Amino acid sequence: MNRNPVVAGSFYPGDSDILNKQINQYLKQAIIKDDQRDVLGVISPHAGYVYSGQCAAFGFNALKKKDFDLAVIIAPSHRFADFDFSIDDCDEYLTPLGGVKVAKDIVNELKNKYNMGTNYYANNIEHSLEVQLPFLQQIKPDAKIVPILLGAQSPENSRRLSIILAEYFKDRLDSTVFIISSDLSHYYESETATKMDTKIGENLENMDINKMEDDLQYGKIEACGIGGILTLMYLAKELNYTGITNLDYRNSGDVSGDYKQVVGYISSCVYK
Repeated sequence: MNRNPVVAGSFYPGDSDILNKQINQYLKQAIIKDDQRDVLGVISPHAGYVYSGQCAAFGFNALKKKDFDLAVIIAPSHRFADFDFSIDDCDEYLTPLGGVKVAKDIVNELKNKYNMGTNYYANNIEHSLEVQLPFLQQIKPDAKIVPILLGAQSPENSRRLSIILAEYFKDRLDSTVFIISSDLSHYYESETATKMDTKIGENLENMDINKMEDDLQYGKIEACGIGGILTLMYLAKELNYTGITNLDYRNSGDVSGDYKQVVGYISSCVYK
């Protein structure tokens, strides 16, 4: 059973040639410093490529530095939150660039060992994981994925997932990366949005999980994938990864010219 794309032709081009050219152009323009070593994972936006594709390219260029064959993708469920997390057990995720194979052996082990379930109705309509795949196909076409959707966006749920992932992947980190799919604040005026999003960036670079959770609780920050962001921060601490660098930040107004209601995007990298 394969998972068909649901936002090809809307969030990103449905034509493979156009999509290839667009992603290559984004990657070419995403210049990063060569100081992120032993990459654990990245935070990557998931809006339409015209808005967030250039930002996402920074994170994927950081991932290119690592010789990995497995990507664990953690993405938020936008429409359903009546579950903790869901791990998809389909055979492949299809995009205009072809199929991305699911690491079925790992998925089945995670389901059996940790009682992780699959929420098919959420997985089959969600865009936040899908939009990461064409970039992944471009930089590592043979990589397999472990697709995870987060339903409950809570620190407790993130902590629980991070413990599972740390225990399972601790002995294969040299060939595994984690991709966290998240946009930041939604529909604030640009100055307000930038202030909120800057707090997230500062908390990331300071590795300050407590501050991130406090800011979230008191409404000082917003991110639709905050559960995944917290999961990555917890995971980094569990596995002794001590560096987080924000590679790029922008908002939708930079493309649309409308700064009255914007969505924020960040690309961040976790490394040793």
